[in-house]
Amino acid sequence: MCYQVIERYSVCRCLYYKHAVDPCAAHGQRGHMVQEKMVLVGYACASHSSHRSEAAYDLPSTGVLPDSGYASGGYPSAQR
Repeated sequence: MCYQVIERYSVCRCLYYKHAVDPCAAHGQRGHMVQEKMVLVGYACASHSSHRSEAAYDLPSTGVLPDSGYASGGYPSAQR
C-alpha cells in the first residue's frame, strides 16, 4: 500500500506540509489507492493563532512557566 504523510496543525487542522507519496510495488496499477497518514504538529497556524508577538511565547531560561496572575481560589490573598 502506498502512503502519503500529511502534516496538519493540531488545533485548526490547517495544512502544515504534504509529503511526497511513498510508493509500494503496486504503485500505478489500476484501482490502487494511496493511503493518507495524518500527523498533528504544532498548535495552530498563523491565521488561527492569537495576534500576540512571538516574544510573548518565550519561556524563561529556568523552564518555569510564568504565573498567570489569577489565584486558585483556595487561599485569600495577602494584603500589604
